[in-house]
Amino acid sequence: MDTLNKLDVIRMSTSSYQGEDFEEIERNTLEAKFNIQYKKEVDSSTKHILITNSNTDTSKLPISDRTQLIIHPNSGYDNFSRDFVKDCPCPIITGNEIRMNAVVNYTITALLEHLNKLVHQPKWDRSRIWNRSLIEMKNILIIGHGHIGKRVKTIVEALGGSPNIFDPFKGYQDLDFESIDIVLLCASLNPTSHKIINAKALEKVSKDLLIINGARGKLIDQKVLIQFLKENQDSFAYLDVFEEEPYLEDEFKGITNMCRTSHIAGVHNQLNSNIIKFECKIIESFLNTHDIEEFKSINRDSLLQEKIRDGYLI
Repeated sequence: MDTLNKLDVIRMSTSSYQGEDFEEIERNTLEAKFNIQYKKEVDSSTKHILITNSNTDTSKLPISDRTQLIIHPNSGYDNFSRDFVKDCPCPIITGNEIRMNAVVNYTITALLEHLNKLVHQPKWDRSRIWNRSLIEMKNILIIGHGHIGKRVKTIVEALGGSPNIFDPFKGYQDLDFESIDIVLLCASLNPTSHKIINAKALEKVSKDLLIINGARGKLIDQKVLIQFLKENQDSFAYLDVFEEEPYLEDEFKGITNMCRTSHIAGVHNQLNSNIIKFECKIIESFLNTHDIEEFKSINRDSLLQEKIRDGYLI
């Protein structure tokens, strides 16, 4: 793609889990591979690519006719409003693929850990009793059929399950919580999914419900879920995300049928290197395509503008 002789890559913000040396490694890698300058602030005279994350305040992004591309190497994009995405003059590329397998792994790990706890037996147990439940015996609902939901569904089916799917934007219109044993949340957050787990839903589910949320905290009415867990001690929740983060410990005081983690489902040992590899792939694609429409076509699955449906950013 024809750009100015000089192209800047502007890193807007990073996350605490990326470590103190991440930006230095990112800069060294990108400057060694491409004819760019890595900066923290925009030079108004130079064309540039912006790299954002979930902490980025989009109202403060220095968007201009010099902005060529936004790379958002996060699977979550709650900080982007539909109007911002719709009106943005350049492509916005999201990094769903970077964390996808890790979040799927979190979801399936929680599922199997709950249903199939392994107990060390230092001596031979002649009873050979294993108090566990098979997935094929459970009524499972997967909410969301995007990158993560599709993979979770494939694994659940491979383990003998026949999950129900709800994703109105992917043709799965029927949402029925009646007698559901397990809810796996794999959806993005938008007005149609906000607090989709609410009092009305929890009135219908099994009283030994297992709910796993590695997606977005506001998919759940948190206070309602806490009350449900208190009243139904055989139920259990694995929560990696919360309505407000960091969560307040007092809100969960006395809740024993829950496992809480600190928004780590998508974090893994190779995350930083995968982020940089993804950025390299996108920048290389941007520089090597003939025009912006070709670039958008090649990267359509990661293009945030393609996630606008029926007036929502899904």
